[in-house]
Amino acid sequence: MSKIKWEYVITEFVYRRFSRPLARLLARYNVNPNSITFFAAFLGILSGYLIAIGKIYESVVMIFISQIFDCVDGDLARLTGRVTHKGAYLDRIFDRFVDAALVIGMVAISPEELWLVGMLAIVGSFGVSISRAMAEAEGAVCKVGIGGRDTRIVIIMLGLILNQLYATLVILAFLGFLTTIHRMVHTLKQLD
Repeated sequence: MSKIKWEYVITEFVYRRFSRPLARLLARYNVNPNSITFFAAFLGILSGYLIAIGKIYESVVMIFISQIFDCVDGDLARLTGRVTHKGAYLDRIFDRFVDAALVIGMVAISPEELWLVGMLAIVGSFGVSISRAMAEAEGAVCKVGIGGRDTRIVIIMLGLILNQLYATLVILAFLGFLTTIHRMVHTLKQLD
């Protein structure tokens, strides 16, 4: 096994156990990796809808499946030699839609109670992503912080199962802002 990327430890040890065999199967049928990206995003957004209508356990299963397919597209692209900048770009953009859909789904259960902390969770989540993207655009390496996407998705699934929506959103917001600040400081040191 290659060196493990600790930012994606859950992806490496859980999702990839399913995504790699699926990618090998789909490679036989010449499936376009970008179509898998769209499918994974659809499942993720559907997960948010399932949360909003109170189908919590179904949504957790759907999130898990969505995360597997979110890995299948990259595995398939690497396996078939079709890795592209377009595919990486689409994957990152659709991940943000899924992140937002999951938080919006939680807020929809009790908007009066959860709207503010939900907004903070979305802003924090997007901060994590944009701080890395902008760092990399400036030539810096920015793979630091404890609030990466793997961590946030697991927190969401656990929070849903434990029926702790407020606490989950608070944790997401806190980790999002903490990781964003960490990434900003890390990047600014490189850019000096």
